[in-house]
Amino acid sequence: MFLTETSFSSFIWPIVIGISLGLLIAFRRNSASLKLTYLEAEDFRNNMRKGQLIDIREKDAFNQERINGARNFPNREAVTNLHLLRKDQPVFIYSDSDFGKVRKVGKKLMKKGFSPVYVLVGGLDKWPYPKK
Repeated sequence: MFLTETSFSSFIWPIVIGISLGLLIAFRRNSASLKLTYLEAEDFRNNMRKGQLIDIREKDAFNQERINGARNFPNREAVTNLHLLRKDQPVFIYSDSDFGKVRKVGKKLMKKGFSPVYVLVGGLDKWPYPKK
């Protein structure tokens, strides 16, 4: 017999392990490049004019108060209206204090090719400067 049971398994296992390790390294490298940058209010304010300022809260909350110069793309609209954003400029995003929602939208933007993406730490609730 050409391949016995022991030679077949000793041939296949190194290949399976090698492919698994290769995929693990590839996915890890890809996810490492999708890291958001978190900025405190002062750094966020000093740099937000160099990019696109996006508020991902609902329209009602946006109309009540917002950071001057922000555009409103509620949670789902931020990803569906990508044609309105420029990929050659950084994106500065904020919400109220819902950190999970901001992180989720930021990661989606980065996966679509927007980089860098900056997030306001503490959201609008921690914004010490005048609001519009």
